[in-house]
This record gives sequence, structure tokens and C-alpha cells, in this order.
Amino acid sequence: MKILIVFISLIVFILSVSGQTQQVMTTAGGNGQGTNTQIEWTLGETIVTTFSTADTILTQGFHQPLLTVTAINTYDSPDIRIQVYPNPAQDQLMIQLGCVEIKDFRYVLYDMNGKFLRQQILLSDITNINMDNYLPGIYLLKILKKDIEIQVFEIMKR
Repeated sequence: MKILIVFISLIVFILSVSGQTQQVMTTAGGNGQGTNTQIEWTLGETIVTTFSTADTILTQGFHQPLLTVTAINTYDSPDIRIQVYPNPAQDQLMIQLGCVEIKDFRYVLYDMNGKFLRQQILLSDITNINMDNYLPGIYLLKILKKDIEIQVFEIMKR
């Protein structure tokens, strides 16, 4: 009987905790990069598991170091191809615009709170954005043609 009560209590506890958002509050962490290797770590993080198959790697845990450029919204046009790199960015972010005519394109950069940071007209097929003055975090980059939103990217600044 005691085992049944303990088992039911354990199940109720697990179900009540599983719906909560987990965060890591740590005193230290860091990253390093070599020629072929990159490592990121958080001191005190105990729950991390990685599963992999031939074509997929899934890392579970609080520390999720690998973020890539994510197109949030796209305008369906076969004539327009936009690439934004590198992501995560450190000091420079590049926008490469592939289309027949570069006229009337611009970018607008926002922080994650929606605060406007800067905008610039795209004058050539490759545009450089200086990210030195921005704090590490996540930013939204909108690419517009005239006033039509073509694509929105999520950018991570280190």
C-alpha cells in the first residue's frame, strides 16, 4: 500500500512539474572555438541529453548553443533570394540579395522587445551590418521592398 501511495505521489509530482518552463540561472559559463571545434558550457547545468540519428542531432537541456538564421516570414517570389550570414553574428552581419533588380529594398533591425534600432536602404547585392554596438542577444531583421515585408530573420548576436 505504501508503495502505491509513493508511486501515485511521484506521478502527480512529475505531471505538475512537466508543464513549467525551465530556466537556468548560473554563475558562470562560456564558449571557445578552434579550427574545427566549437564548445559552449554552463556551470551547474545537470540535465542535458543528446540523441542522434544519421541525419539529425537533438540536444535537450537548458543550454541550447546552436542557433541558426531562421526565416520567420517569407514572401513567395521565385525572383527574390535572400541570405543572411553568419549566424550567430559577432561583429558583422551580411545580407546577400539575389534578384533581378535591387531597387527599393531596405532592412530594418529590431531588438526582441520590438524596439527599432536601425534601417538602411540596400544599395548593392551584398550589404554589411556592423553589430559591434549591440549587446549579445536575439534580434529581428526585416527585409522590405517598398513597404512590403519580404522576409523576417531571427539573428543571434554573441
